[in-house]
Amino acid sequence: MKGLNLNPQLLRVPLYVAGKSAEEVREELGMEEVVKLASNENALGPSPKAVAALHESLRQAHRYPGIAERELRRRLADYHGAGFTEKHFIIGNGGTDVLRMIAQAFIFEAGESIMGRVTFPLYGLLTTMFGGTSIKVDPAEGYALDLPAMAEAVGPDTRLVWFCSPNNPSGLIIEQSEAEAFLDRLPDHVVAVFDESYCDYVTDAAAAQSTQYVLEGRPVVVVRSFSKSAGLANLRVGYGIAHPELIEYLLHTVLPFNTGGPVIWAAIASLDDDEFQERSRKLVEKERDFLFSRLGNLGLIAHPSQANFIFVTDVPGGGRAFADMMLRTGVIVRPMDAFGEPNGVRFTVGLREQNERLLKAVSETLNVVKEG
Repeated sequence: MKGLNLNPQLLRVPLYVAGKSAEEVREELGMEEVVKLASNENALGPSPKAVAALHESLRQAHRYPGIAERELRRRLADYHGAGFTEKHFIIGNGGTDVLRMIAQAFIFEAGESIMGRVTFPLYGLLTTMFGGTSIKVDPAEGYALDLPAMAEAVGPDTRLVWFCSPNNPSGLIIEQSEAEAFLDRLPDHVVAVFDESYCDYVTDAAAAQSTQYVLEGRPVVVVRSFSKSAGLANLRVGYGIAHPELIEYLLHTVLPFNTGGPVIWAAIASLDDDEFQERSRKLVEKERDFLFSRLGNLGLIAHPSQANFIFVTDVPGGGRAFADMMLRTGVIVRPMDAFGEPNGVRFTVGLREQNERLLKAVSETLNVVKEG
């Protein structure tokens, strides 16, 4: 529109394009049966206790949020154990909102942030949105985040270093030893962000214990989400963990009533749904082993994962073309060009019947590629 003064910084921010929904594909392609294995959603659905709490709290939908946010912070302190208080936590409209808070708080006056080249793209988008510069570091062997190289990239203008663990899309964790070595080299003016939305699926005992860094007083923010193991992706609630002084500063970025009461009560209830969370973890452990093995049998380069997805690289024809061909079979998967790997795709771990449907679609797509 003519005459408007537009923010040139925002015009530099590429739009974040989420994975296609099953409804979109049904409408576009006229298909009845569509399986979505693109967005790392919980294959079992939402926590039953969360659903019950949501229904009950909707009776108060006409009210503004009351004590729910404070109660969630208190419950999170209990959940995370000794040493934590409600003042160690900040609540966001999903984990992505907490990431936004962090970027807004620290990326100003052309500050820099450091991230892996193959990782969750929102770190770069947020850095650009708030006027900063992204320093993207190539991965180490096997697509692991290269922490020594990221440490070398830190300079006087660096404000944030973003770690995704397990990393999206590689599924690899950051180990305790390498995280400690990195933090020991970190200058006082830099904050390390550990984005751990998939941490509940980790079985590797070597994984970094990031919350302990908070208790040690290190300049660290840990970001967690209720979207994955609790199955509440559509409700949008996440949280950050940091030293109380850092949390107090981040509170300046929080919008009034940023998360609704019913959503928060659902999140609180999910913390008590041990049976559901255990079923979610066991399903992912079993089915990702199944998928990893079968994808290898099909001749694909699948990478070991500690999350509820599997990263496949060097797919024939490139990631986007391969995902488009998969779409024609009624299976939605995610190309990884926006995540820094144009020759990769990411498969969400689903139920056994969904995973078998995925493998059948992969086999059919590979045959189409071979036939040319």
